[in-house]
Amino acid sequence: MELPDVPLFRGLTAAEAEAAVTALRMRRRAFAKGEILLEAGQRAPALGVVLAGRVHMEHLDVWGSKTLLGQAGPGDLFAETYACLPDEPLRVSVVAAETARRCFGDRAALQCGCEPWRWKLTQNLLRIAARKKSGAGAAQPVHRPQDDPRRITAYFSVLARQNGSLRFTLPFDRQQLADHLGVDRSALSNALSQMQKDGLLVIDKREVELKQVEEM
Repeated sequence: MELPDVPLFRGLTAAEAEAAVTALRMRRRAFAKGEILLEAGQRAPALGVVLAGRVHMEHLDVWGSKTLLGQAGPGDLFAETYACLPDEPLRVSVVAAETARRCFGDRAALQCGCEPWRWKLTQNLLRIAARKKSGAGAAQPVHRPQDDPRRITAYFSVLARQNGSLRFTLPFDRQQLADHLGVDRSALSNALSQMQKDGLLVIDKREVELKQVEEM
């Protein structure tokens, strides 16, 4: 797939698409299967576009358990939200699912200039982000049973990264946390109790400290 054919450039004339590619300093690069394009905790350096192949969005919790959240194929964007929020660290890693080609563009180019193509490009970017947010093509975790502790470990890992520490305060009480995670409160309490017995964490009301286990 060529860059002017991707949805990001939809509605642009050939000349506008060429101008946009030049202004964004789009850089093509091949990635081998399993290679990390962007890693959780880093700041997204650029807007990503898949030209061929697929990339996976993966979440790795502090205990080393991996969850596949979604994938992007030819023409799809990745890390576009984070590219627009340069101070927000990535919560997921982007990994090449197969040998393929990707392209990175300079996000700063969207914020300067007044050419008509910039407005069209920004509108396309907002439309793509909104569609993902609404659930059409959004990266969602694979459905898991309500008592699956990976719902909890994934969320706690996000909080640990946000706070830069394995110790943090939950923003919710127990019922609110259950509602936020979409689990039954009793199942949540049982899971937290078991995780504490297993030495994965220490929890006291809203205060949590995660414990990394060597053998895991």
